[in-house]
Order: sequence, then C-alpha cells, then structure tokens
Amino acid sequence: MKNSEPLRGFTGSRRYTLTVTPPLPQPVMTALAAGRLTHALCLEAPSPALLRDTALALAGALLCRQGGSSMCGECPACRKVLVGEHPDLLLYDPDEEKDIYKKESLRRLRAELYRTPVEAPRKVAILQLAERITAEGQNLLLKIIEEPPEDTFFVFTAQNRYRLLPTVLSRVTCYSLPPAAPEDCRRRMKELVPTASEEELDRALLRCGGSPETGAALMKDPAIQKRYAAAEEMLAGLAMTNSYRVLAAAAPLEKDRAGYTALLETLAELLANPALREIYNLPARTAARCRAEIAPLLQMCERNAHLPLVTALLTERCRR
Repeated sequence: MKNSEPLRGFTGSRRYTLTVTPPLPQPVMTALAAGRLTHALCLEAPSPALLRDTALALAGALLCRQGGSSMCGECPACRKVLVGEHPDLLLYDPDEEKDIYKKESLRRLRAELYRTPVEAPRKVAILQLAERITAEGQNLLLKIIEEPPEDTFFVFTAQNRYRLLPTVLSRVTCYSLPPAAPEDCRRRMKELVPTASEEELDRALLRCGGSPETGAALMKDPAIQKRYAAAEEMLAGLAMTNSYRVLAAAAPLEKDRAGYTALLETLAELLANPALREIYNLPARTAARCRAEIAPLLQMCERNAHLPLVTALLTERCRR
C-alpha cells in the first residue's frame, strides 16, 4: 500500500476481509430498499471493528448488483467488497495508516470522487474513525459533502459523533449501532486476554460499552485502568451534580495535556454506556447533552487552554 492512499484491500494482521457481515440499522435498510438513502451517513459505536465491518456491509449493499436492503454476498461486486478489492470503494482507516487524514490525502480523496466509477454505478468512501480528522481537514471536505458528485456516498464512522465539527455533523445522518451482545463481548474478551479471571471479565464487561477491544485493553493496561477509573469518578460527580468530585478526579491529569484529552474522550465514552448510566442514575438525555458539551472542550485542549478551566467549564455546562 502506498503511503496515505485509500485502502482497497491490503495484507497484514488487520486485512479487512469480512467473514460475517453485521446487520445494518433498520432505518438504513428501509432507505436502501426504497432507494432514498442519504448520500452522507455517520455510524457511531464504541467498537472500531464493529464500525469498520458495518461500514463495509453498507458499502457492499450500495455496490451490490442485486440492489435491495443488504449485500447479497454472491455477486462479483459483493465478492470484491468482501475481500477489499472493489475499485469503487475507498476505505480510509487511520489505524492502518497514521497519515491517511493529512490534508494532501484528503485533497486526493476529493479528486478521486470526481472521477467516473470504474465498475459500479456509484462510488463509496468510508472514513473510519472520522473524529480523528483535524478541524482543518473536516473543513476541506465540507463542500464535497454538501454538494457531492452524482451517485457518491460518504460513510463516516465515529466512536463519538460530537468530535465532528457541527458544520459536518449537520450534513450527515447519524445512526448509533447497538453494542455487541454481552455474551459475544465476553467471549471475544476472553479470546483476547486468555488469562483474565471471571471477576476481571465482569468488571471489563461493565465498562467497555460493548467493545471487546476496549475491554481487553482495560484488563491489560494499568494506565488505561487508571484513566477509566478517573473518568468513572467524573461521571459519578456529574450524575450527582457534585462539582468537587469532578474537579478532584480530573486534577491529577491536568498537568498532562495528552492524558487529560484522553480522559475527556473516555468520559464521553462512559456517558454513552447504558449500564453505567443506570448504576449512577444518569438520564440518557442528560448524558447526551454532556457528551455534546465535551466536544468543544476537547477543541479547547487542542488550542492549549488552561486545563483546570476546562474542567470547571465542564461542570458548569453539564449542570445547566
């Protein structure tokens, strides 16, 4: 694979060949069947693997020669999607290529989408974990998202949709994917961490939000365990409207900008976790509002804002 080029199938430990295609959200399937699918979507879920596979399943449905609400899996177009070799599918994945969201790469994406499709009647661009695109990069894509070439579809994926700029978010239709079933998540975590005890699996299952990758990291990395514990303490403080508890939990990381940014991102992740919201009696609507407030605070962190001030703003805005 050339540096910073869109992925159309590749070898290696993360080759995206699909063996099982995950189900698409029902509203997406309905729109596909009726031929009324919006040209820009954003899929949100805690698991990067689930996001990538679902986005590929959606791309397969759009490129499938049979049409309908899902990919058939048998036609030549579907077979090419399943092994990552369809020429009209562009997958940008920052976990595979760290420079894929640099400005020059995004400019090439824009140019590529204006070219005629090679085989299918349309093109599909998947931007995996799109919240990692810088604000400048997102602005580069605004016009083509708003006025795309004919028969061009964008599929954004994000662990936290609120990290996208409001101007981008207003131009896409968002769908939250259901997390992996507890038994499936637990089984996958056990595969990733064979030495984990039942107690460790239980703790990780509660906090991972249905993402086996997150659960495995929680069991293996003490630094991640510490960050999740601090984020959960902040969540508890927000649920109780206890500003001191939030401030105290965040204080140890306020001298480490990268660590503090990761803490806020983890808090946003926990706010989306139904199991933890139930434990702390935090209404879903309140949690969603707090998640939305975290996005501009993360942008402040990137602009070198005073971190104790950021924490104070978080407690104030979430208390309104």
